[in-house]
Amino acid sequence: MTLTKKFIALLFTLGVLSFLGIVLGSVLVPLDWSNELIFKLRIPRTLTAIICGAGISIAGLLMQTIFRNPLAGPSVLGISSGSTLGVAIGVFTMQSIGVTWLNEKFSLSILAVLGAMLVTAFILGVSRFVKKSNTLLIIGLMMGYFVSSVVNIFSFYGDKTNLQSFVYWGLGSFNKEIELDTLSIYYIPIILIIILVFFLQKPLDMLLMGEKYARSLGLNVSKIRWISILFAGVLVGVITALCGPIAFLGIAVPHLARNFIHKSSHKWVIPFTLVMGSVLGLICDIIARLPGMDGNLPLNAVTSFIGAPIVVWIVFKNKMV
Repeated sequence: MTLTKKFIALLFTLGVLSFLGIVLGSVLVPLDWSNELIFKLRIPRTLTAIICGAGISIAGLLMQTIFRNPLAGPSVLGISSGSTLGVAIGVFTMQSIGVTWLNEKFSLSILAVLGAMLVTAFILGVSRFVKKSNTLLIIGLMMGYFVSSVVNIFSFYGDKTNLQSFVYWGLGSFNKEIELDTLSIYYIPIILIIILVFFLQKPLDMLLMGEKYARSLGLNVSKIRWISILFAGVLVGVITALCGPIAFLGIAVPHLARNFIHKSSHKWVIPFTLVMGSVLGLICDIIARLPGMDGNLPLNAVTSFIGAPIVVWIVFKNKMV
């Protein structure tokens, strides 16, 4: 099967899953466009799964290419932890001192994005003085551990009611019960970054050959690394703010795309990663709210259940043991 036919097949699968995402759930809903449940809940949830699944997968692809590490993911630099810290500050600190405006979901999302951008700014600042990507990767991992420790302190001393809401947010969900006009505030930066990533195809291909080789071809490695980390930071920050932390999709999907097309060129890997991220995001969301279930499963429980075996399979298939 040619790559074009594979891509068309993936798009068809995405269309079918989008339809199922609208009609399936704990309650089966007939496809009646006058039904408020479809417009207020099912369509926004399906769109969120498509856009955020694609965005988090592209963030993972950028990280894996920049660091040339097959197990690098969106959380590798502590950016997701930064978002979590922002929400923790909003839930445990601000609300405890009576700042009630933070009860609104959108306000907590702002803090989540600010937390992610703070960590991203730190990593970008450090990257100016670090030449080796592996060294920057280690610094990012340590930054993630440091931020997580601060979050744990907030959780330990926090109010039980606030702790419950914080833990629930951390389980992840594509269902945020937000109007489409408000959701567009999240969608726009994600889609914009995805479009800009297409202009990085050639530089990312050069980096696959190694930083020394890329420099010999005249590529400004530091600049591309800076841009890629910034793009990944924005994607992770906005998506985490909207959906909470999403596990494994960012690591697993780029590998699935490469193994599906047997190509490493980003001309093909980027679009296939986008569509496969949307497909896998929809599959996980549909499983999380199968018909007949009283409630929804946590999104991260489903993504980890599906993503972890995929990563293990990739490790053995590529003989990384």
